[in-house]
Amino acid sequence: MRIQKFVALFAAPALIVSAPAHATGVIAGATFPEQIVQEVTLVEQYATQAQQLETQIQQLANQVVNMQTIPVQLWPNISSQLQGLVTLVGNAKGLSYASANTVSAVQAQFGQPSGVLSNYNASLQTWTSNLDGQIAGVLQQFGLNASNFQSTQSALAAIQAQSQSASGRKAVLQAGNQIAGLMVNQMQDLQSDIQVGNQAMLNYVAMQAHTRVDQSNSVTPILAAPTGPGAF
Repeated sequence: MRIQKFVALFAAPALIVSAPAHATGVIAGATFPEQIVQEVTLVEQYATQAQQLETQIQQLANQVVNMQTIPVQLWPNISSQLQGLVTLVGNAKGLSYASANTVSAVQAQFGQPSGVLSNYNASLQTWTSNLDGQIAGVLQQFGLNASNFQSTQSALAAIQAQSQSASGRKAVLQAGNQIAGLMVNQMQDLQSDIQVGNQAMLNYVAMQAHTRVDQSNSVTPILAAPTGPGAF
């Protein structure tokens, strides 16, 4: 499902006017349709970025697989890729939270439809929990404390701390290599969830907006009785 299909659904001015956006942090001041489409665009970008990072980190890991220590000249590139991975994980989780907030905001304004949106919200929460659990498992596998990687800032600090020793550099590279691989699969799952869920939201918002317009147009105006010459 491509983004062009989403754009066509919110072209009508009535939808733009009638649906103010919730503050999810993706687009400040956006309407609901704009917000919903932007979330789809972002998840596509993050999925592509995950694939690129997996390739780059795998290439670096292959270069040092048989080395006892990582050459100093390789570390800046490795560190840069790991920082990109940390940022991607943070951005992806932020998008999952933002998408869940959009679902809640749509439900708050337009009411609760069928179980589709509730199931979508639950799916986003499950995705985030699964991602956290898988990353923690990988970190522990390589002797890294998962509690040191719970935020973007702390993860970057932990990578810097590990870089001070040869064993630490090897550990974070190996962990990063596995996490990059699982992020490809995780981003594919999130992309699928957001595309399907946001299409359902767009359909629901459009239906509710058109219903309100139809109800507004159905009101029959009351005309004043004619007066003056020629009145009857």
